[in-house]
Amino acid sequence: MSIWLVEPLDPLIARDGRPAAVGRFDTVGFPFPSMVAGAVRTRMGSPGGAFVIPRGALEELKEKVPVQGPLLAEIAELGAEGGEVQEWLAPVPKDAAYLREEVGKEKEKTERTVLRRLAPRSLGPGEAMDSLSEKGLLPVAMQPHPPGPPLPSPSLPPGEGGNAISAGILNTKPPADVPAFWAWSDFAAWLTAPADSTEEHPAPVGIDRLPVERRAHLAVQPGERVGIDGMLFETAGLRFLQEGATPLTPRRFALSLRCAEASVAGQALALRRQIAPLGGERRLARWSLAGKEWPELPEAVRAAIVATRRARLILLTPAIFRHGALPGWSGGPWPLGKSSGGGVQATVRAACVARPDVVSGWDLAKGRAKKSRRMAAAGSVYFLTLDGGSADDLQAWCDAAWLACVSDDWEERRDGFGLAALGTWEDAR
Repeated sequence: MSIWLVEPLDPLIARDGRPAAVGRFDTVGFPFPSMVAGAVRTRMGSPGGAFVIPRGALEELKEKVPVQGPLLAEIAELGAEGGEVQEWLAPVPKDAAYLREEVGKEKEKTERTVLRRLAPRSLGPGEAMDSLSEKGLLPVAMQPHPPGPPLPSPSLPPGEGGNAISAGILNTKPPADVPAFWAWSDFAAWLTAPADSTEEHPAPVGIDRLPVERRAHLAVQPGERVGIDGMLFETAGLRFLQEGATPLTPRRFALSLRCAEASVAGQALALRRQIAPLGGERRLARWSLAGKEWPELPEAVRAAIVATRRARLILLTPAIFRHGALPGWSGGPWPLGKSSGGGVQATVRAACVARPDVVSGWDLAKGRAKKSRRMAAAGSVYFLTLDGGSADDLQAWCDAAWLACVSDDWEERRDGFGLAALGTWEDAR
């Protein structure tokens, strides 16, 4: 499979499902995998510009062209073959809690943003969870800071917010300047050994959400260049070209995806370098091969998972599970098959899951709207225990699960829902 970059040349409209009849074309904060997968199959099925796959072969097209992604990438100056990847970016994991902390003496206190690690902890005497206890889940809590005995603070059950307080932490809402994406170097360090930020090791800065650019449009009488009364509408798009250090050195971002060539209805299909539409209003994007592969699984993470039989699974794209925020494969058959880890069985012991995203869409093959589905948002974290299998099976499981899609159903995995990375975890003490 090859890694491709898709760089929108105009603000990208990734429609949010609201009808256009309201006079607005709004966008979600980041494109959902199904939009990118549909665009990839359209481009592969349009070698000469027109879509040539017959309607009866559309299911075969979706079956034979699985797409993984998108991941955000920052690219360098445009070269002969397209943009060169400077850095991969990952959504900030939900077990990283940004908080405001007071520092300094009593009369000279200042506030700063700090990072606190969330991890599962066992219930103490007289403690109980008011929900999800029947599924054997543990609450998650912050590591006491500074080091000391656990503080009697509220725990964080899966899918809920919280305000666990340690010395110096302000009991307020999370700070507004929290990044949405981390550089992969910071993300890899968090996968290997998550830790609270300190003066020596400050919290990763990352980048904000992609800015939204709004434009007003007016329908024009054909051939007359005169506006039609009342025909105003507004579009909102995600801007991938952003301000850099100087006006002459802007920062360029692109969507990255992974797919392979295929043969559908007797035709050989493949992506090619081109400038082609993407998203609403058929705005143009540059499609080009990436100069390098997606990051590999850190050896330290693989070794720790094999030694402890514990894995932290972090979603890089939203996932769709049958039971809402919790995977249907927890405690049962692994969705990627027996060949990807032998008899290893993964069980969710705790989770950090944000408010769900909702996705719908239009089914071109059936000519009707798709049903709305709730998704576990990108950045959600699942703390797993791994049972069964040998050490070799555990290594095979790690290799198969790394940057693979872990949604419950194949129909969702082939569209890129549930792309995941692996990390290590220890109990909060």
